[in-house]
Formats: sequence, structure tokens, C-alpha cells
Amino acid sequence: MTALLPRVKSRLFIHANRRSTHLLDGEYAAIATGQSLDFDDLRAYVPGDEVDDIDWKATARVGVPLVKRYLQTRRHDVLFAVDSGRGMAAAAEGGESKRDIVITVVGVLGYLSLRHGDSVGLVTKDGGRFLRRPPRASEGYLESLLRELQRGISFESDRSDIVGLVGHVATSLRGRSIVVIVGDDTEPDPETDDALRRIAARHEVLWITVADLDLVRGDGTGRMILDVDDASPIPSVLRSDRRLVQSYERRTAARIAAQDAYFRARGVSHTRIASSEAVVPQLLALLQRRRRAGT
Repeated sequence: MTALLPRVKSRLFIHANRRSTHLLDGEYAAIATGQSLDFDDLRAYVPGDEVDDIDWKATARVGVPLVKRYLQTRRHDVLFAVDSGRGMAAAAEGGESKRDIVITVVGVLGYLSLRHGDSVGLVTKDGGRFLRRPPRASEGYLESLLRELQRGISFESDRSDIVGLVGHVATSLRGRSIVVIVGDDTEPDPETDDALRRIAARHEVLWITVADLDLVRGDGTGRMILDVDDASPIPSVLRSDRRLVQSYERRTAARIAAQDAYFRARGVSHTRIASSEAVVPQLLALLQRRRRAGT
């Protein structure tokens, strides 16, 4: 089986130039509010750095802007709570499998976690029971988590149970962690409210939505679109009836707006990702918004 983490690293460094890779590192370091930091050294300022991090005395001495770089002294457990239901084996908005996007998201954030000395763990649901992999800090272990996701997400998987997954995390997670929830493209269920609030009260929370395939545009190949639950074809009339198309587009826009409003109201950082190509820029934007908002 081809290793997955090297592929994720290649994508990270191909699609993120040196500046954005540095920014990803910096934004990730600030993901946990109140973390303990020790001064390390100085480096040249790059656009996107926080003005508060500029060392004005050192800048005046050398004549170029310098920012303080810190060492993180408090390590964290990063728990990936991933919807591994059959819907995540379907096509995403960009046409590729949602599973590939999930692997890229977990791989990129997991790799950043390890670079900062944090540990990574995983919780999914399979065969009607929750599977928990405790946090550890090694690239080999992260590779094993990615392979588990690759094996576990298929058209033969159980139906998604994001309500149960979030509830399980709320009742079973001890200590303080960073929780990254990766879910399907659905409207948030009110039943997740209590559990999500309990998680957010004790942990740092990021929620990543993997975007559905557009049923009007398809994946660009013209192939028939099948429902993942029963393999029935989506009627092609959806594409040819103007009123149906407009209704579908309005409904999709409303769902996306509802997602954003739901998470914003609960102080949970959220982004919706449509393709593996979009993972790095979307995660960077998410972490930057989180740092600037302080949430």
C-alpha cells in the first residue's frame, strides 16, 4: 500500500509556498488560547505576521522589521473526530472522493501538530461502535491513522452519525485537547447543540465540512450521479429544468449560510472545503480568522 503521509507532505509544500507554509506553522501555534510560550529568537517580518510580535528595539537596531519567534512549552493532544459514514465515500464538490479530502485535512493538520510537538489521535464510528485511537506523537502513528481512514470510509460503511460522534467525544474526552471535527455537508442538527457546547467549553474546537458534489454541475465528466445510500441515479431532469436548478441552487446557498451561522453563533471555527487543492489555503484562512477573532 502506498504511504499516505508523504503524499500529504508533497501536496502541502507544492501548494503552499515558503511564506504560506510559515504562516500555517505560525497560525497553528496560536490555535490554543492561553498556551505557554517561551521566547526563542528573531526572524524577518513577512506579510501576515502579527504587528504585536514585532520587536521594535531590534528593528531599530538593524533597520529591517524583525518579529519574535517563540517556543511552545505546553504540548497538546489533537483529537480528530471524523465522520466515516458512507456519505464520506461520495464525490465532493470538486469531483474527487470526499475520503481523499478527509485524508488530506487530517494529514496536513496532523503533520503541523507533530511539528509543534503535539500528539494526534482519532475517533470514528464503524460497525455500530466508536473506535478510539489514543494520541501519540510520531509520523508513523499519523500514517496509521490516515490508512485507517482510507480503509474505513467506503460505500459499505454505516450511515453517518455525526450526532453520536460529537456526543461520544463530549462524554469520553478527558483533559484539555484540540478537537478537529471533520463532517459531511449537512445542515447542523440541533441534537448536536448540547454536546458541542460541552466540548467547546473545555476544548479548542475546529469543524471542517467536506462539501457535497454539485448535482447540477456534476464532476465535469457528464457521468451519471448515483445516490450513495441505494445507488439509485439522480434524475437528469434536475439539470435541464431551469426552475428546479434555481430551486436547488437557492437551497444549497441556504444550507451553506445556515452552516456558517450555526458555528459562528456557537463560537466554533468552521470552514467548508471542496477539494484537496483547497485544503491548504482554506485551513490557513481558518486559522488566521481564528487568531484574529480570538475564538
